[in-house]
Amino acid sequence: MIPAHQKDTKTFSELTYAEQAWSINASINNLEASVDHHVSHSTKPSETSKKCIEQIDRFLARLRAKYPTTA
Repeated sequence: MIPAHQKDTKTFSELTYAEQAWSINASINNLEASVDHHVSHSTKPSETSKKCIEQIDRFLARLRAKYPTTA
């Protein structure tokens, strides 16, 4: 099944540039909320938050390698 947007009528690639940006931002906000919930319900919140941050750091490293900036 292909992930869809806008009430399951469009795939991500069918969204406009602005809609794609909105979707990415929403995904990032959802990820933050998910991590917050996961950590707050963990029996070891410090360890769990550390692991989550490490996963996100690896993700950011992959993005930075793929899309290097001059800044």
